Parts: sequence; C-alpha cells; structure tokens
Amino acid sequence: MRFDLRAMAMRANPGRRKRVVVIRDTPLPAMLATDLFQSSYRPVLALIDRYAALANAEYARSLSALITDSGDDLTNIFERMGQELASLVLLLRPAMRDWTIRVERRSRDAWRGAVLAATNVDLQTMLGPEDVAQTLETTLNWNVALVRDIGDQARQRISSAVFSGLTNRTPARDVAKQIRESTGMARDRSLRVASDQLSKITSSLADERRRAAGIATWMWIHSQKAHPRAAHVARNGHIYSDDKADIGGVIDGKTVETVPPTRPGQEPYCGCRARSVISFD
Repeated sequence: MRFDLRAMAMRANPGRRKRVVVIRDTPLPAMLATDLFQSSYRPVLALIDRYAALANAEYARSLSALITDSGDDLTNIFERMGQELASLVLLLRPAMRDWTIRVERRSRDAWRGAVLAATNVDLQTMLGPEDVAQTLETTLNWNVALVRDIGDQARQRISSAVFSGLTNRTPARDVAKQIRESTGMARDRSLRVASDQLSKITSSLADERRRAAGIATWMWIHSQKAHPRAAHVARNGHIYSDDKADIGGVIDGKTVETVPPTRPGQEPYCGCRARSVISFD
C-alpha cells in the first residue's frame, strides 16, 4: 500500500452518510485493441500472406513439374519466412511499447476520475506510470511472444500443408485451400488476442491501482458476453477480499468471500472486471 484512500476519503467527507462506496468501472475503448492489431499484428499477417503466396506458387510449380528439388525450394521459403519474422518482431517491439504506455495513461486518467467522483479525493499527484512499471513490462513481453507465436504457428501450418501435399501428390487447389485456412486462422486469432490483451492489461492496471490505494475488497462484475463461463456468471456481484482478515465479514449486506482461483480478466478472452469497494464501517 502506497497510500490509504479510505482514510483520505474520510477526511475529505467528514459528514459522509453512505457507508459503502463502489468505485465505478473504468473500461477502455475498444479502439485501443484495434490500434494494437493495426500496429503490431497486422504487419505479421502481411508477412504471412506474402510467404503463403510464395509457398502456394512454388507448390503448384513443383507438383506440375514433379521436380526433385521442390522440397529444397520450399524449405528455403520457410527458412526465409522464419528469419524475416524474427526481424519483424524486433522492429515491432517499440510500437508495442508505445501502445502499453498509451493504455497506462488512459487507464490512470480513468481511475483518477472514478476515484474523484466516488470519494472527492483527487489522486493526480499520487499516480504515475512508474507505479505499474512491472505490469507494463510484462504486457509488452507477452505481446511480443504472442505476435511471434502467431507467425510461427501460421508458418508451421502452411509448411505442413505443402510438404504433406508433396508426399501425397495432393492437387494444388486443395493445398491452396489449406493455406488460405491457415492465414485466416492467423487473422482471426490476432483479432481475438488484441482484444484480450486490452482486457488483460486494463484489469491488471486496475488491480495495481486498487492495491496501491490500500483497497483490499472488490466486486466481481460479469462481462455479459454471449457465451460466458458459468462460474463467472455465478460470481457476478459477489464481494471478495485480498485480506484474509476481511473474510466472513459483511459489506452492504453481502458476505465477503475468499478470492477465487482466477480473477476477473485473467482467463483467456475473459472480459469480467473488478470494481473497488470501500467500506467506512
């Protein structure tokens, strides 16, 4: 804990009647996920498409000529693809870092506004990016690994399709279909991952800010997605605490529970959120 928001709120509101404050959620616009996709994932997809076209053309040429060096030519294509992918990921790292910095700034401003509205306490001079440096670095490294993995998986799928095709003399049109499916899978996964990464960094930053403010209790807010996890629906509106001393107590008529195995936003593609809860009792 860096500061005690509860104590600060009590001083700022000496005549407060409301005994429980639930700080509003601070989701960030989906546009930021789009920005991540465009700046960091789309260039990898362009590389995949380019090498998919090369592999497709070489496969068709090799199959029609039944030449003995066809495997070597295709191997060279995939080796170049791997090398260029590794170089591209390094070039994209600064863009991914810039994105994490933008998200942190937006998240910080949103948290400050939510706290001010709920408690009349302005945290402007108490918040900074250095407070969440580890979360930002973790997110950056995670995105670098994901971008690389998307490229590697597409490369593996495409190479598997063409080499298996050569072995079985599969018609070029059938292998071309498999290659298109591989590039489509890469694109679909990139879109999902970009959205999920925004959700995860937003949740992580919110947790860090809450803990820094000395708030141990929080409420699970379900994402309302079309195909939710049943356990997450069941947790909606429940109050949990990071502090074992709170467990079993009652806040606003709700029993404070032990933190579940996974927190909001942690599981893949989970859009659930945690809202900070301050009790003045």
